[in-house]
Amino acid sequence: MARDNNRYTLTRWQRLRVGILYGMCRFVAILPRWVRYYLLEELIYFVLRYVMRYRRGVILTNLRNSFPTKSEKELKAIAKRYYNYLAEQFINTLSVTGASPKRMKQYLTFPDAEKYREAVKDTDVILMGGHYGSWEYFTAVALYDPDHVIMSIYHPLHSCVIDDLFKRMRCLENTVLVPRDESLRYFLKNRGGDKRLAMGLIADQNPFFHRDVHWFKFLNQDTIFAEGGEQLARKLSLPVWFGGMRRRRRGEYEMYMEQLYDGREPVEEHEITERYVRRMEQAIEECPELWLWSHRRWKYKPSDQQKREA
Repeated sequence: MARDNNRYTLTRWQRLRVGILYGMCRFVAILPRWVRYYLLEELIYFVLRYVMRYRRGVILTNLRNSFPTKSEKELKAIAKRYYNYLAEQFINTLSVTGASPKRMKQYLTFPDAEKYREAVKDTDVILMGGHYGSWEYFTAVALYDPDHVIMSIYHPLHSCVIDDLFKRMRCLENTVLVPRDESLRYFLKNRGGDKRLAMGLIADQNPFFHRDVHWFKFLNQDTIFAEGGEQLARKLSLPVWFGGMRRRRRGEYEMYMEQLYDGREPVEEHEITERYVRRMEQAIEECPELWLWSHRRWKYKPSDQQKREA
């Protein structure tokens, strides 16, 4: 297993806390499937929807703004299914703890793995996914593509204990976890090694800084997207692939890859990101409950000039 270098030193008490939390997560992960997905998941769903009413206003507002032609009844039905999906994501996150490659391949199948592997075998590549399907499974593509080391880009959490816990839970064979602020430096430094690099980006989240960003029309709303992936692809002539998922049943998903840019064709500025935005939007419209509606995605608003530019 590969892990990024420690960015901090944990105290003995903090290491103990991480170990206890990891053990609890591992305990859930080894429970029978019916216990995890038909008892615990239903309990979490009930708490989220009826007890906490978790971000109900945010969810419904996002849905109303994104699908203005849908009736209130349709939107509430999507919201109900979303709570089911959100509860499932809690279980999915715990289920990957200490999971073997064989178990991970049960959670995430990749029917076109050989076709994808053949297409990218001689080059570094940028993979752009989103908060759609089970994004915690996204790095499992490394199990189907041993020719590449998957760079899983993440944003460090404020709590060093929880941050270290999530790094232990997410680290799979043939992957390396790289903090967002260090990703470009790591990529450039480690190119040309024994294996090619695949930079994995969850590209639909809010940019943390208004740098290398652009406004796009996404789900009927002006939305800001980071363009670091596009800029790196254009500068180094790297292919860009969209990574999507389809849900098969509780806790099990199927991955598909679609090329957005081949690394050679002439493209206008913002065009690669535009292709990603349109493909992400298409996936959401096909099965809206599989996207992260409880996220405050539209907390930034563009100026009049930015609207005209978009």
